[in-house]
Amino acid sequence: MHSITELLARAGGGDNLAANELFGRLYPEIKRIARARLAEAGGVTGLDATTLVHEGFLRIADSEGLRGTSRGQFFAYVGRVLRTTVIDHLRARHAHKRGGEAVFVTLSHAEADDAAVVRGDVDLAELDDALARMRELDVGLYELIEMNAFAGMGLDEIAQLRQVSTRTINRDLLKARALLAELMRGNAAALS
Repeated sequence: MHSITELLARAGGGDNLAANELFGRLYPEIKRIARARLAEAGGVTGLDATTLVHEGFLRIADSEGLRGTSRGQFFAYVGRVLRTTVIDHLRARHAHKRGGEAVFVTLSHAEADDAAVVRGDVDLAELDDALARMRELDVGLYELIEMNAFAGMGLDEIAQLRQVSTRTINRDLLKARALLAELMRGNAAALS
């Protein structure tokens, strides 16, 4: 049996068998992430976790291929693909309504022992714009938000993947959340 890192490298190089094996091995974990994203979006009519995972992987295969050389990078990427898939689905559903219903999600992943979790309602489109700007400014902090908030990875798991202490991850996560909040405020001010 191949390691996830080896499968990622092979799949990134165009090996379809490795991509299929990777998908099969990580499917339950990715489906769990998809369920969490849908729950945070307050449920999305016409989109369930299975459909979200499959549509996300179709997007990956059709456009860019698999990204990431490590498990952490891969799950940050999958978290982004699932998030944008939900956003696109919601935008399409509300396209016929000019200024349709605002969709709110909680920007956090609920871990009882994570005191630094940011809770608050945000508009998915504004969040997506702010995250795109964040990726341009600091890709490391952007990936940290993707891994924690969107891929549902805990601080210990991220610390192990990045080979740093949990304290370092917590500090960087505070920086990432502050930057994202500032970008969200900047986006709101630009829209006013």
